[in-house]
Amino acid sequence: MAESEAFYLVDDQEVVLTTATDVACDGGGGALGHPVEYMTLGRKGEVVCKYCGRRYLAADGPEAADVRRDGTPYRPAAA
Repeated sequence: MAESEAFYLVDDQEVVLTTATDVACDGGGGALGHPVEYMTLGRKGEVVCKYCGRRYLAADGPEAADVRRDGTPYRPAAA
């Protein structure tokens, strides 16, 4: 996990705000994880993991303010 990521729950969905263009998702690692999925945020500044559905959004994108306002910050369990 990069230092430039902030995790939120929005309507029971995991959303990660990131300053990175390329991200890697492992679903949280450990027994509950999945194979590492490497992804690139598209033009809209968003990408969704095909394994777990975790959304990655650009921290400076248009939806980021809504996530910060409406979401619940959390820290994912360590692997």
